[in-house]
Amino acid sequence: MLDGARAAFVVDGPLDQPTGGYLYDRLVIEGLRARGVDVDVVNLDARSALAPLRENARLLRLLAPSPRAHDVVIVDELCHPRAAVAAALRRAPGPRLVTLLHHLAASERTGASAKLRLFIERALLAASDRVVVTSETTATAAVAAGISRDRITVVRPGRDRLGARVAPPARSRDTPVRLLFLGALTSRKDPLALLEAFAAVAARAVLTLVGPADRDAFYAARVLAAASRFGARVRVTGALSDAALARELGEHDVLVLPSRYEGYGIALAEAASHGLALVSCDAGAIPEVVRHGEEALLVPPGDPRALERALVAVVRDDPRRVAMQHAALRRAADLPTWADTQDAFCRAVFPTRP
Repeated sequence: MLDGARAAFVVDGPLDQPTGGYLYDRLVIEGLRARGVDVDVVNLDARSALAPLRENARLLRLLAPSPRAHDVVIVDELCHPRAAVAAALRRAPGPRLVTLLHHLAASERTGASAKLRLFIERALLAASDRVVVTSETTATAAVAAGISRDRITVVRPGRDRLGARVAPPARSRDTPVRLLFLGALTSRKDPLALLEAFAAVAARAVLTLVGPADRDAFYAARVLAAASRFGARVRVTGALSDAALARELGEHDVLVLPSRYEGYGIALAEAASHGLALVSCDAGAIPEVVRHGEEALLVPPGDPRALERALVAVVRDDPRRVAMQHAALRRAADLPTWADTQDAFCRAVFPTRP
């Protein structure tokens, strides 16, 4: 136990946002508290042009030496524009600084924008005493950004938040194959590519899109317009509660996640735990989570034709799909639970505590 330890956990905006990164944050905070750590959640504000200056000053005060200082300040790397200056200017002997890196934001950009992002991200990571990452892929990216590997700890997300199954979901041969997409309606998750590919299997399948539509309103509007062309064959639910999401996983046959990049892929791990066959992309850390040719078919990101071929294979070949579903359950057994994740995160943040 870590009774008496104090931590500040700094996040970008509200903690209850429906993304995999914020889910990870919430569950490791729960793990810290369950192990006796007094955790203060600090929400940084990104809504105004002055936010980077104001919030860096706020974080600098949090990192300052003080009799009332926290033992450790944990910063979600999404905060990098509002945290990098404070991290670089902090003075000893203040709290330890641990940065939690889901994936480099620069990996989502190109050109000058990516270079600026990477410059700011490097400043935060370089000033950190420890960098916790969610995959070996992200660890490699951090090393390429100049961070020593011995300052990086990999703590993979869990798979069992929504429960698990011991057998694939049942399906009558007379019903359509049920495809599921889990993720924000954004270009990085690429549901437009899925809808384009879905046309090839729409006669034999139905599709449910689950996830928030408020991250990129213009892109989400394009997704909704494309989905409407399929009528009742495509259902759009928006973000769902954990209970409703667990029901959706129990009622579908295949998860399709055509992301252009993932720092891990929690949705894939959760779907595998429910015995869904998986179609995704060979991008980011996805090949660490699922294996092409076994429980998953992985295609190049941004290639609707390759995605179409994978959907045709998984929809039309019933024995292959069922074999992939059983392989998914076996794969899930090899992935961490959230208790594993919480234990590993606590050890990374408090390495000298018993």
